[in-house]
Amino acid sequence: MSNDSGILFDFDGTLVDSGGAILAAYRQTFEEELGVPLPAELEDVHVLMAPRPIEVFATWSDGDAAELVDAYGRHYVGGAYKHVRPYDGTFDLISELASNGTKFGIVTNKSRKRLLLDLEWVGIDPALLSCIVTADDSVQRKPDPTPIRIGIERSHIDIAGSWYVGDGPQDILAGRAAGVRTAGANYGYYGAELLSPHAPDLSLETPLDALGILTSSLPLH
Repeated sequence: MSNDSGILFDFDGTLVDSGGAILAAYRQTFEEELGVPLPAELEDVHVLMAPRPIEVFATWSDGDAAELVDAYGRHYVGGAYKHVRPYDGTFDLISELASNGTKFGIVTNKSRKRLLLDLEWVGIDPALLSCIVTADDSVQRKPDPTPIRIGIERSHIDIAGSWYVGDGPQDILAGRAAGVRTAGANYGYYGAELLSPHAPDLSLETPLDALGILTSSLPLH
């Protein structure tokens, strides 16, 4: 990688496993606000990761979706976030990137409030990041490339030679549309079976595998 390049990461399913936190917040919302259990289909975290909360409540409940989104947020920050866990190797990856001066940031569909809470909980210092781009920064969401383009601009990195790392097809599609190389985190929520058809430039089995980006010999776009 050149000095003008960088690596942008998805967050959930890429740097941390937040599936338990998300499930807990949804369960509390359905049980305490609606008086019903979480629909069985939503017990699969893979189903929950794709839509935004307002889409979940509009599809799977008869309640006021906007009010339920607010309740979901309260339950998440009220304690559900404590189920978030960093993947093995995440801290070593961050330490290595920081020590060698590589610019790296986070681009996620998650809200800023919940992301910052998660970062504090797991012990990732936001000051190390070249950018933080959340759902609060763009009405577009991945697979639209806009959030990644915002991250590129805020990080002051060149598109050529830079990368986006994520665990979902939407991440690979967004990164490619933004003009950067892509790495698929097979260890995340979607897995290699759903990622491989989208042909990421690099496949990762652990977070530490992302260090291979630093020595990648792939030609620039």
